[in-house]
Amino acid sequence: MIVNEYYNWFNSYVKNFYGEDIIVNQNIKLKEDHTLKVAKHCVSIAKSLNLSEEEVNTAEIIGLFHDIGRFEQFKKYKTFRDALSENHAALGVRILKENKVLDCLDESRKDTIIKAISLHNTKELPDDLTEQVPFCKIIRDADKLDIFRVILEYEEERQFNPNPALDNLPFTPGYNKEFIEYIYSGKKMSNNGLANYNERKLYELNWISDLNFSFSFNYIKEEKVLEKLISCLPKDEEINKLYEYLKKYIENKIKNN
Repeated sequence: MIVNEYYNWFNSYVKNFYGEDIIVNQNIKLKEDHTLKVAKHCVSIAKSLNLSEEEVNTAEIIGLFHDIGRFEQFKKYKTFRDALSENHAALGVRILKENKVLDCLDESRKDTIIKAISLHNTKELPDDLTEQVPFCKIIRDADKLDIFRVILEYEEERQFNPNPALDNLPFTPGYNKEFIEYIYSGKKMSNNGLANYNERKLYELNWISDLNFSFSFNYIKEEKVLEKLISCLPKDEEINKLYEYLKKYIENKIKNN
């Protein structure tokens, strides 16, 4: 029952951000749809791990509220780039606390939800997490899976329905070769130093090495995410080698998980 009440609160909260500005409405809808799909992915991943009903509900609540800060962020700054505004995860945690949204939950469950939300957009998870680890990994996977959907759908929509919030890097040739080495080594990239569209695509491919669960790798395979992202990049030998490497990486993860 508590989960349904949280959906009611979420829907009521988000309605306040729609208005007469077409660009604002476009991006509020983008994040509203994203949120609901991430919550569903959280449920699917949690169930694939055979978690209890309460744990599945906790994962769903985390998914529902993971980007609650995005709405205020875009309204205030007209951007989703944290570096140009503020950390949307920290903003979301502040909003949840100010509105006492989680106060009906026991402290342990509330702390898990807050921790998972606050860490969902960090480059890497800290080493000092304990029982919160599964939930932190679930939301990070679920978030990436739907961002893949968003960016790939936008590749098809860009010409007919451009969105300045998503098109924020130039379409210049070339890319930093170091980014490919990051992917091979499994290191996590920062999005603050991206110079162009090609580097954005390499940054997105880097997320594949940050996924955790069989459900996620199967999604990547079934939705042909790798193939679609690779097709956005220059057709050269280095990109071909990267494709073969990531294809094997995904297959191994599916097999070994």
